[in-house]
Amino acid sequence: MKFLAHSNIATRHYRQSAEFQPAMVLFVILIGCGFMQTAGAATVSDKATPKVTARSVSAKFDQGKALNLAIRQPMLAERITKAFLMINLKALVFRSRNQLEESLTAFEAALKELQRTAPTPEIRENYQLLEQLFDEYKEIKSKSATVANATTLAEQNEELVWIAQKGATLLREYGASTKNELIATAGEVRTVSQRLAKLYLFRAAGIRSAVIASDLKKAEADYRAAVQRLISATPNTPAINSELALAETQWIFLKQAIERLNSNQTSSVELEHVSKACDNISEVMERVAVMYERI
Repeated sequence: MKFLAHSNIATRHYRQSAEFQPAMVLFVILIGCGFMQTAGAATVSDKATPKVTARSVSAKFDQGKALNLAIRQPMLAERITKAFLMINLKALVFRSRNQLEESLTAFEAALKELQRTAPTPEIRENYQLLEQLFDEYKEIKSKSATVANATTLAEQNEELVWIAQKGATLLREYGASTKNELIATAGEVRTVSQRLAKLYLFRAAGIRSAVIASDLKKAEADYRAAVQRLISATPNTPAINSELALAETQWIFLKQAIERLNSNQTSSVELEHVSKACDNISEVMERVAVMYERI
């Protein structure tokens, strides 16, 4: 029996009782009788009890679906933090509270599914570690929306996003293909769109002030590079190209909102516009990822 060892993850131990010994004697006798059966009877028995092989189990694993789910996890982690900050800055409070709850629920459900269908022990172990981090992270929903709590959440968020991205990378490498690369790239755009909004909220709240400018610059460069890879992808269908054009329109709206926000970095109205534009882009990429999954 193979056991998975990991810190903070309990292992089960099985012990033989005294009653097991008579049962073993009977088992040996039955095995001996089995060897005296004819070859024909053995053949019938084999047909009556099909063996469960590693191949039959792995056939249930859907690479595209699992990858899309995994790539969505970093985006949800970014969105949870973004929603908490929106509440803290009193911007779109009702919408942000709903988004916070929905994102926490979606993250937890996907986490269970990714553990259940993990095709390798390494991938499963990564998601067990992610679950441990999330158990602490999700407590943010019961905390007051203060700058101090937002700062703590920002630190936890970086670690959660990193482990979630590692899981997505492992799944990406498990079944590398053009289709899976496109699913992963659409997911990357989803994540960066939420990260951009989160970073502008960090700036407004005075969080990570020393590095916020470089963080924003990198996030924008990552976004544009990923979108360009999608736009130039050979397998694109007319429907996918239409969605990508819509994402480009939303990017124009986002850039305009950012320009206005730069003139007044704490404006609730402009923070709302930035957040909405980023959410619209994320929704478009959600559809694009599913379209690539179905190619």
